Amino acid sequence: MRIIDSYTIFGSWPAGGADLSLERLLETLGANGVEKAIAHSTDCVFETTRWTLESLLQKTAEHANLVPAAAVDPTLLVKPWEFAAEAASRGLACLRFFPEIHDWPVADYLPFARCLEAIAPTGTPVSVAITRPGQITALSRVPHAGDLPVILVHVADDCISEVAAVMPQMDNWYLSTDGMSHLGLLEELADAIGTERLLFGSSAPRGSLTGSLEYVRMSSLPDSAKEAILSGNAIRLFGDRLGDH
Repeated sequence: MRIIDSYTIFGSWPAGGADLSLERLLETLGANGVEKAIAHSTDCVFETTRWTLESLLQKTAEHANLVPAAAVDPTLLVKPWEFAAEAASRGLACLRFFPEIHDWPVADYLPFARCLEAIAPTGTPVSVAITRPGQITALSRVPHAGDLPVILVHVADDCISEVAAVMPQMDNWYLSTDGMSHLGLLEELADAIGTERLLFGSSAPRGSLTGSLEYVRMSSLPDSAKEAILSGNAIRLFGDRLGDH
């Protein structure tokens, strides 16, 4: 089966730990037969600037199997929505938001809402890291969150019931499998929100790409569903943003 990893990273991490170098990411992708990987740089996470955006685009352009995704910190810039609109115009796979890392509330936070408003005309997918209960519900109420493809990533275990409650109401939302490990959870989610809403993601190299792949492969889902999760849904969602596919 083809593999498209919708969530990978590279760069440095202040807390240390895993090797997140670009070289390590490429090595991991090659060892696991990943055809395409949507990758963001930690530089963009910790410093949302045009320089880090250009650096991301340059580094990913050098590798045909990497597709860039830019992180946006709506607390850092005076008008982050202008940066978001500019980034969205560059043909990125998606824009990523990290409320927990950047310490902003999903609910009633106008700079984030303005970012979604600025991105909406481009149709660029948006991913949001979900780390606490209430964020998914709050996100569903943000203007334009229903107009864009939204990918929920890093979803904490205590937010899974919210996924099942909210996502059926949001036709254009997707759920990344990154971080999933509980036996039977993937099957339950496929039943709750539909296999077509699940995207394979690994957080590699910080997370285990091999383990993430085995989690999908060893599930009791039919091969057609596994193929959709591992690549088909991503091809449908990202389309030409993936480049040659």
